[in-house]
Amino acid sequence: MQVRRLGKEHYNQIVEIINQVFTLKNGKEMDIERELPKMCVRDEQSMRKHFGILENGELVACLGVYPFSVTVANNVLTFATLGNVVTRPEYEGKGYMSELLDAAVKEMDDLNVDVARLAGLRSRYNRYGFEVAGQRYVFTFTGKNRLKYFCDFNGGIVFEKITPNDKSGLEFAAALYNKNGIAAPRTLENAYVTMCAWRNTPYIAKRNGKAIGYLVAGEDGTVLAEQFAVDIESFKDMLCGWQKNIGKDVVIAFLPHQIETIRVFSAVCERSRIESPSHFYVRNWDKAVNAFIKLKAGYCKLPKGEKVIEIEGYGAILIRVDEFGASCEKTDRKPSLVLDRLAATRYIFGLFPPTATCEADELAQAWFPLPLGWDLQDRV
Repeated sequence: MQVRRLGKEHYNQIVEIINQVFTLKNGKEMDIERELPKMCVRDEQSMRKHFGILENGELVACLGVYPFSVTVANNVLTFATLGNVVTRPEYEGKGYMSELLDAAVKEMDDLNVDVARLAGLRSRYNRYGFEVAGQRYVFTFTGKNRLKYFCDFNGGIVFEKITPNDKSGLEFAAALYNKNGIAAPRTLENAYVTMCAWRNTPYIAKRNGKAIGYLVAGEDGTVLAEQFAVDIESFKDMLCGWQKNIGKDVVIAFLPHQIETIRVFSAVCERSRIESPSHFYVRNWDKAVNAFIKLKAGYCKLPKGEKVIEIEGYGAILIRVDEFGASCEKTDRKPSLVLDRLAATRYIFGLFPPTATCEADELAQAWFPLPLGWDLQDRV
């Protein structure tokens, strides 16, 4: 058994094994080229992101390590997704995936990845440092919600599909998205394939011929993968117009820092929940905490103070909020708290308050969890 880096010549085998395994696992036919067009590029650069094990020339197990830059409160981090983790059923139990995951961890070391993410079983990936973390706020917006709380909405919103050749639409959508507090920066070249991931369709929302926002909708229009507008009033009109057009309940999700829209829709929507968007592996703690505490300080007044936390196997970090702002750096100072990586992930970035992990003082309760959110369109 030997793990090898794959290449362009393995494209067909990579697509075939992913489709086969996920079709069996999910009970419905998988078409990875439609689901993730951003990943399925038949060139050497894209295919070299995959590692695999071959038996007699047949690819029997593989995974991908997909690195990309993410801007968090104007701080640039290197994120990576571990994705398309598959083993042919007849080869399960032979230790192939453990070998591939070891290769993936080494690849992330070589790339100096700050934060990695994947989806899957917690019990399987905890030992590699991945933990359930982050937050997404999910709301169900109904016709009754629209009529009761937005009775002054008078329509007039037109939705137009964004096409691959719609330069102005793509530039408008990418510019709106890139203003977000957490963004994997989009360009004219990658905006369309990113928005179309998971069989979604992007639309421009217009009022009187002028673009006021865009949204990305699933196949029946009831689930929105993302949505942005030029201002909050335009946002409300866009969501009302979409719900009225499709005549069904609409599920929308926001990241924790999108506080303006959360305040509006948490007060009117029929149902709501907070969920973890992924499993995360925080690798460079000082950089990650520094970026996300700055993001939180941008929309929430944090109490001043200092806290030193040691993460086993990494070292101690000093988190500080003072008159100059919020920050985090590595330190040699004695910690007030020592946590293993998984506990530290839950304590600082978890779905629940830090007291759900261990004892926490008033400062920790006010600062944490930090707003580690994730837009599902950017998973690869």
